[in-house]
Amino acid sequence: MHRWFNIALINLGIAGIIGCVLRSMYIWEIPFFRFKALLNAHSHVAMLGWAFIAMVVFLLRDQTGKGPSRFSFALLLVAQVAVTGMLVGFPVQSYGAFTITVSVLHMLVSYVLCFQVWKATDSWRANGSRLLARLAVISMVVSTLGTWGMGLIVSSGGFGTELYYWSIQFYLHFQLNGWFWFGALALWSRWAETHGARHVMDRFTIRLWVASVVLTFALAIAWSEKHWFVYATNSIGVILQFWAGWRTAKAILGAQRMLHDKAPLWAWRCVTYALVAMGLKVVMQAAVAIPELALMAFTVRNFTVGFIHLSTLGGITMMLFAMALLKGWFVSTSFVARAGLSIFTTGFLLHEAVLFVQGAMFWFGFGMMPGYYWIMLLVSVPLPLGIFILMVHSRQTRRKAVALARA
Repeated sequence: MHRWFNIALINLGIAGIIGCVLRSMYIWEIPFFRFKALLNAHSHVAMLGWAFIAMVVFLLRDQTGKGPSRFSFALLLVAQVAVTGMLVGFPVQSYGAFTITVSVLHMLVSYVLCFQVWKATDSWRANGSRLLARLAVISMVVSTLGTWGMGLIVSSGGFGTELYYWSIQFYLHFQLNGWFWFGALALWSRWAETHGARHVMDRFTIRLWVASVVLTFALAIAWSEKHWFVYATNSIGVILQFWAGWRTAKAILGAQRMLHDKAPLWAWRCVTYALVAMGLKVVMQAAVAIPELALMAFTVRNFTVGFIHLSTLGGITMMLFAMALLKGWFVSTSFVARAGLSIFTTGFLLHEAVLFVQGAMFWFGFGMMPGYYWIMLLVSVPLPLGIFILMVHSRQTRRKAVALARA
């Protein structure tokens, strides 16, 4: 499974390079590529090529060392073929017959892989990591209802309508806040449980997370349904999410004090970064419960992009990096690994800072900061650079492990 994690890292690096190309398109005219089509390739490769494959790899590979079946490897191969199809197809035709076909193929394979995850986590602690893994799988399946719905809406002539955009938001909401976040919590809880911690995530906290995920979907439709009931629903969800986040942070920090000598320092750092990112995400969602701030979040694209990257790069990716460190796929004593993690983290922080500062300047009427597009390109470069340094390190680590196994 280490090899498949490296493949997922390659996908993340490619998504990072595409992100830099997208930033450069604001500076130079790049022939043969359309911005929107390339953006679709970037988002699909990042979510389905990196986050999905890496999450499945970790969930299938038990902390006790139990590995996946050959059937799971075959499914991962098909999923990667579909991701490669998206990488090639979206820049050429955006949404068309080919890209829709490979997207549907990936979705069908993801159902089977999630069923494999369900079986692989059957022996995990029922009220902790197993429940979280179950909720992750359920959220993944539920999220795809938005994709199927989008197909029906488009086929009936509803492209560009409110329902069309609601279906997209439904998919993204339950992917980012359900499937990936519950999966990340499941992985962390499983590691802590196998190292002696008890009740890392209690059932009440998990219920709070579930309720908040369902209710905060109201925020995704508030841009078109400016009704007090929609804002009230989101506000209740945000309060529950804040409560769940607080209890989760306390539980993880408590486990950290108990297990501080069981994991390398950089693993704890990555978990901390993930918690901080998700904490900021919760605070921002709490802020947009105020209608005036919700309008700002919807109308200033910098805030939307920054919010999405805060979840994907800050919360989910950092937690996956922590899992790689705990498994020894990244070796924190290696200078190369520390350099890769430091460069990536620095790039992420700068990227988010520039996005939110510029968004605030737009909203308060200060216009665009001098050299903004150049700055965004420069702060985007460390992301793929750090990823490819980590990829080289991970490949070297795997080769050493294979050589030792053969010796």
